[in-house]
Amino acid sequence: MIKFLQRRKLTVILCLLLSVSFLTVSLISYYASKNAIHLALVEKELPLTSNAIYAELQKDLVRPFFISSMMASNTFLHDWVAAGEQHPELISRYLQETKETYQVFTSFFVSDKTQNYYYPKGILKTVSPTDKADKWFYRVRDLKDPYEINIDYDQAHDNTLTIFMNFRVFNQQKEYLGATGVGLSMTRLYQLLSHYEREYQKNIYLVDSTGRIRLTGNNRLHYNRSILQIEGLKDIADDILSRKKQDFQYSVKAEHYLLHVQYMPEVRLFLFVETEENKAIADVRHALYLNLIVFVLVVLATIVLTNMMVSFYQKKLAVMATIDHLTQLMNRQAFEMFSLNMLADSRRSHTSLAVMMIDIDHFKKVNDTYGHAAGDKVLQEVAAILKNTVREADLVCRWGGEEFVVFLHKCAVADAERIAEQLRSKVAAQLYEYELYHLNVTLSIGIASYRHDEGLQEVMARADGALYLAKDTGRNRVVARG
Repeated sequence: MIKFLQRRKLTVILCLLLSVSFLTVSLISYYASKNAIHLALVEKELPLTSNAIYAELQKDLVRPFFISSMMASNTFLHDWVAAGEQHPELISRYLQETKETYQVFTSFFVSDKTQNYYYPKGILKTVSPTDKADKWFYRVRDLKDPYEINIDYDQAHDNTLTIFMNFRVFNQQKEYLGATGVGLSMTRLYQLLSHYEREYQKNIYLVDSTGRIRLTGNNRLHYNRSILQIEGLKDIADDILSRKKQDFQYSVKAEHYLLHVQYMPEVRLFLFVETEENKAIADVRHALYLNLIVFVLVVLATIVLTNMMVSFYQKKLAVMATIDHLTQLMNRQAFEMFSLNMLADSRRSHTSLAVMMIDIDHFKKVNDTYGHAAGDKVLQEVAAILKNTVREADLVCRWGGEEFVVFLHKCAVADAERIAEQLRSKVAAQLYEYELYHLNVTLSIGIASYRHDEGLQEVMARADGALYLAKDTGRNRVVARG
């Protein structure tokens, strides 16, 4: 009897020990897993998702922004307005080519002098300050900033809801000429965000600097509101809009949300990527109850896959963000980022800086005569000569097509002219061999000296003007502007 009681007591003790041990291990594993998932969401998954979406949105938001910016500084547009806006078919053809080339929803120019609204099919209307639909134009005219992003109805396309990139246009004398830009269909962007939400299982929306939700997919915030009015979000709205940090948490009733915010300076919008933590943990909790081993395997698999995804996207984004694959020069996107730093350094240190805009003369003729493969060969060899002619401290970029841009660090205009002449001579003297052909090309180069009171667009516009003059006066030459 005593032995039975002792055995029973031992069994009870062992059961208690096993139960306590299992419960302790289960609870520790659960909370450890909960914390691990929380950290993975905050530190890896949400930022990774945000970066991937940001890269995709660049094609639909940031690219049209740069298109509109280029339109505002286009010398053809300036010259056409200066000539009295004669032959409206010229500006309509320019707008149509811009629309087709860059595959945007619409393109436009509204003249401040004549009040004519030009679009790819001609003159849409004459704007009026008494027409509510035209208030945007007079608001843009009075802006202090060079541009605005506006969501409005496009009268040229059956009042389709459109996001417009409205840029103010000034000539070389800083005289206001009007407003130009492109428009993107809101339907396209809505479908894009809804696709990302389904793919990534996140709430995704775009918010402007006032806190207003400008665009969202098909999530709980589908109705157009402000984060200053949404329960939970309104408590952290000031910190979000001040850009003090990127990661946030808030609760609404029983739901706990994790939020990653990324500012898109090119279009002045905040990208919100949000997930419900309770939903993310529910599957793990259920798996833990059913089988601790399966739970551990799932966590390990998640960690491995997350690290693989991080490594993959980091490598992919690093290559996409900086290098032009054909010439191996810096691409335009990276150049614009680094050039702003160089301009700021020039202003701080009061040092000179010269900008060269370079164009291969009659490059289209090379492509038409010998084929695009020959044109690519010429681009590669000209890029190599360019890279070997300038210094390592200078910025060299393939601007687009057959155009290149160089920022010459701590370089006066006279020195820049000497370097440009060296470059022009080398390219003109070089024979470019392709199959049985020996090709010869020349360069037209425009130079502008950076003035410390101007921005990137202004100095680029002056360099482009110098390039235009070089081409207009016979090509194969260097023209400099102070």
